[in-house]
Amino acid sequence: MTDSYLSNGQGSQDHVVSCPDCSAAITLLDAPSAQGEAAAPPPALREAMLAKARLRRSPAETAVAAVAVPYAQQVALMDGLLGELSVAQWEAPLAKHGTVRGMVEHLAANDARVAGFMGVPASAGLPVHRRWREQAGSLLERVSAGTGVLLGVEVELAGTRPARGPLRQAMVQRTFETWTHADDIRTATARSSAPPADEHVRMIAEFGLAVLPKAVKGPRRDVAATVVLTGPGGGTWTVPLSPTPDRVAVLVSADAVHFCKLLAGRWPPGSFPYAAEGDPALARELIRAASTLGCD
Repeated sequence: MTDSYLSNGQGSQDHVVSCPDCSAAITLLDAPSAQGEAAAPPPALREAMLAKARLRRSPAETAVAAVAVPYAQQVALMDGLLGELSVAQWEAPLAKHGTVRGMVEHLAANDARVAGFMGVPASAGLPVHRRWREQAGSLLERVSAGTGVLLGVEVELAGTRPARGPLRQAMVQRTFETWTHADDIRTATARSSAPPADEHVRMIAEFGLAVLPKAVKGPRRDVAATVVLTGPGGGTWTVPLSPTPDRVAVLVSADAVHFCKLLAGRWPPGSFPYAAEGDPALARELIRAASTLGCD
C-alpha cells in the first residue's frame, strides 16, 4: 500500500526508523555495494519489506486492533497476489463479476461504502489495482487512528440487500470479503486456497451468526439455535431467532472454514455438509439463510 497504515500516529517510514529489524532490512536494501555502486534490489522487494513493517504495528486501542489488524493482513495478502498476476490472469474468467479485473472493481466499490464514511476521497483515473490498494490503505489509516467509540457508529454494510451495522461489523465484513475474493482469484489462477488465521475465522463466523436471524424467512419463532463450528477457528454459539426465545429448537454443527465459505455464497446450501439435531426444517432454513449473507 502506498498510503501509510497509521498506528499510534506512526507511519510506515517512521516505524522503519524505530524498529531495529525493519530498519536493518531497509538499510541493507538501500546501502551501496562494496564496490561503491548503489545496490539494485528487485523493484517489489522494498515495498514488500514496508508491507511487512505495516503488519508488525498495532493500533493504539485493543478494540481497534481487533478489526484493523485482520483487515490489514488480508489487504497485504491481496496486494501481493494481485502483484503476481500476469496480464492474461487479470482477464481470467470468474463466475461472479466476469473476470479478475471485474472482481477487484467490485471489491473496491464495496470498500468505498466504508471508506467514504471515514472521509477517504474517491480515487479516479488510476489502474484498478492501485486504486483499490490506495483506498484500502487510507481506510486502514483512518480506522487505526480512531478510538473504540468510533467502532459503534452505524454505517452501510455491503450485500445484496440494504443493511446497516456498526463500523466494527463493517470492518470484519471488509476482512471477510477481501479474503473471499482473494481465494476466488487463487482458484481462477490455479493457486492454492489460503484460509485466514484461526482467530480471524472465528471473527468472521461470529459476524455471520450475528446477522443470521435477519436472513431467516418465515414467521418469527420464539426459539434459538445452537451452532457448533469445529476445526480451526471453531466454537459454540447460541443464536436467538427472536428477541425472547424460550428454548433451543435445533443444534447445527459444521466445519468452521466451510461455514465461512457458506456465508460467502461459495458453497451451495443443498450440498453443504452439516449435522443437525432437533427441528430439521429449521436447520435447513438456517443453512439456506447463511448462504445469502455474502457481499456479492
